[in-house]
Amino acid sequence: MTDHSKRSIHPRPQLVIDGSGSLLFAGILDHDLNWLGQQTVEGAALENLFATVENALQAANVELSDLGTFIYNAGPGSVLGLRLTAMALQTWAQLNPAAIQFKAYNTLQLAMRLLRIDQPDLQDALIVSDWKKGAWNALYLTEAGIGTTEVVDDAQIEAYPHPTFHLPQRKGWQSPPANAKTISLLPVRLPEVYHEPNFLKSTQGVELYTSAINTFQKWTPERHRAKGP
Repeated sequence: MTDHSKRSIHPRPQLVIDGSGSLLFAGILDHDLNWLGQQTVEGAALENLFATVENALQAANVELSDLGTFIYNAGPGSVLGLRLTAMALQTWAQLNPAAIQFKAYNTLQLAMRLLRIDQPDLQDALIVSDWKKGAWNALYLTEAGIGTTEVVDDAQIEAYPHPTFHLPQRKGWQSPPANAKTISLLPVRLPEVYHEPNFLKSTQGVELYTSAINTFQKWTPERHRAKGP
């Protein structure tokens, strides 16, 4: 007979999954925010998503049915990677919908919060990531704190007088800004900022970031249909 007493005392493990960039990450956190298992794979989510999650689960010695929370990167980032992640999480949640909670984080928010840890004297900074030609997703650090993600153009980046950082995407539409230092997104360091205010956002299902209107929208799968005459 299975002993459920421990599960009633401690929260279930959490799956962290990030398909926003060129590196695909999946990991299992325990209630103390220790990694029970994790894997980072270089490559597209289409080919690697399910195997990466399965390897993380095996390393943690848990199954999907043991999980209580799905923590996911909502973007900005690779549209295909984010949507494949959303599809997988929504599907897995249906296996045990009453037990699953969703928590989302923003790509640039994670990167900036880790920068503040690594560079405690950093007071003003800008992080940008590719969106489309001549336009960038951006996040400012000011005396007031970390802002929200917005869209800026080349001229705004060039004129910015403080440290600027570039977070590469899986497929870039343009060269990194000349005045920007390229950094890497490290989801494995998420426990360091897990409890910071306004970082993780509880969501109803998967809600992905949309750069065009600077909002999070609930992701719903749609089949591609040929347009009528």
